[in-house]
Amino acid sequence: MEKVGFGLIGCGFIGQLHAGVISCLPHAALVACCDSNEEAGRAMAEKFGCRYYTSYAAMLEDGDIDAITICLPSGMHSHATIAAAQAGKHILCEKPIDISVASAQAMVDAAQNNGVKFGVIMQHRFDAPMLLLRQALQDGTLGHVLWGASRTLWYRDDSYFKNPWRGTWQVDGGGALINQSVHYIDLLLSIFGDVQSVSAKCRKLLHHQIEAEDVGIANLEFANGCLGTIEGTTAAYPGHYAELAVFCENGSVIIRNDELLSYQLKSGKDPAFEAILNPEKANLLNESPAIPDDSHRKQYEDFVAAVREDRPPLVTGADALKSLRVIQAIYTASREKREVYL
Repeated sequence: MEKVGFGLIGCGFIGQLHAGVISCLPHAALVACCDSNEEAGRAMAEKFGCRYYTSYAAMLEDGDIDAITICLPSGMHSHATIAAAQAGKHILCEKPIDISVASAQAMVDAAQNNGVKFGVIMQHRFDAPMLLLRQALQDGTLGHVLWGASRTLWYRDDSYFKNPWRGTWQVDGGGALINQSVHYIDLLLSIFGDVQSVSAKCRKLLHHQIEAEDVGIANLEFANGCLGTIEGTTAAYPGHYAELAVFCENGSVIIRNDELLSYQLKSGKDPAFEAILNPEKANLLNESPAIPDDSHRKQYEDFVAAVREDRPPLVTGADALKSLRVIQAIYTASREKREVYL
């Protein structure tokens, strides 16, 4: 297969980013886009020189399409994913995988049963500091992991929530944790593994017009005995940072705003860590919802290679299901005021 032909469902803000990434890849092509909003759909089709469909059911019949990118609101992911799998199309879905664990499991099962690749956008796994951290853990530089923290301290003003589905349980699946914090929660889980139990408190403290939380705080115990904390908010004016902190027997690493903020090793300075250390950029405020596409490109490159080489992508639907299970356990623990065991 010379190029993987993509069909894109959802032509909004994030869909535009995906369309741009697909169009820049040497082994991919944007064949078609789909949106119920005809103005948005036709504008994207004209911009990227692709076909436009008003329904994804019709688009899934297009023989030039090998893979589907799903950029719909979170609660709409499962139906589109299952339909694409049944049509024999590979799937790359925006985060979170879905808002329901049962629906997400059905998505994973549908992909497996129909023999298609299924990836979920968790692009920060491809950030340079994360790749180096993972390598340092694999080669023993840091020793055994002990505990870690995921903190997403962002701010969204009232205009952000004018979109009627944002911050709703039925369509958005929740608030700051499932939407803004899910990426760094995923990074924490990718380092520490399966979660054994969760205790948490989630509150709506600033944005009272939404249904779900704008502040969530959780304590985690992992199956391997390590401990973790999660903080997520859209009420930290003016928007500070997303951070992953990992503490090990032989050192510690802190990644902030996708950059290496600091590292400390008992063995001293390390050339690989020194080469990407960037505390100045890591400490910039996060005042805009704008998203750079560098790591999206890396994840797309891996997904395209997975389709062409007939192998699983580096981030699968099953991987994304783990973070959804933990976030839903956090919501349950807060709502029922008890420790939840997974």
